[in-house]
Amino acid sequence: MSKLFIPYIMGNSSFIQNLKMLSEAGADIVEIGVPFSDPVADGPVIMDAGKKAIEEGISVNYILEQLTQHKADINSNYVLMTYYNIIHHYGEEAFFAACEDAGVYGLIIPDLPFELIEQMKLRHPERKVKIISLVAMTTAKERIEQIAQHAEGFIYTVTMNATTGENGKFHPELKQRINYIKSISQVPVVAGFGIRTTDHVADIIEGADGVVIGSEIVRRLDEDDNATSRQYFSGIRHVLDA
Repeated sequence: MSKLFIPYIMGNSSFIQNLKMLSEAGADIVEIGVPFSDPVADGPVIMDAGKKAIEEGISVNYILEQLTQHKADINSNYVLMTYYNIIHHYGEEAFFAACEDAGVYGLIIPDLPFELIEQMKLRHPERKVKIISLVAMTTAKERIEQIAQHAEGFIYTVTMNATTGENGKFHPELKQRINYIKSISQVPVVAGFGIRTTDHVADIIEGADGVVIGSEIVRRLDEDDNATSRQYFSGIRHVLDA
């Protein structure tokens, strides 16, 4: 059974080109990071990419406008990873409307806890954009059950107690935790943080329904030529399809 390939890219001046390349490479969902000045969940690679995007003058308005213009050319679903401050200043209702116009499948808001996410859902019952839930290794079982009951799109399980970019240092109870979440969830359960190699992917998908790969893809898009990047994406896709 094929598993989900969910790569992360930074929303910079090249993000549409990178989004199209990943879509062509078989990405099921692409996570687009909205650059933010205080990205508390991000490790050094993604933090540096966000800083460069801000210096380029990239804003959430630019990202949404570009997606609106190019959505017909993109086969993959795509979600925005953003912090709540950006949504608050944009205005929640206007933000959901703009995301819908831009073809955004969902939002990941890592600094918004479960209770506030549920309040947001109640404020916008007609929205079509899904709000993706995260589960940490420190999340209590009772809380996991609440999250799973209300989950939309997919559940993003964090593989370790750290920021993004750690290299394969997955929590020893990760697979057990993923299997438990899957047993009570009606949506796919994917894992992210620290996944870089095809060996990491093969290990994680023994339990998970897919993987999120962030820092390694951001680094490769910055340092490698397109042919080398495509070869890496193809290798990940092959493992997920095996």
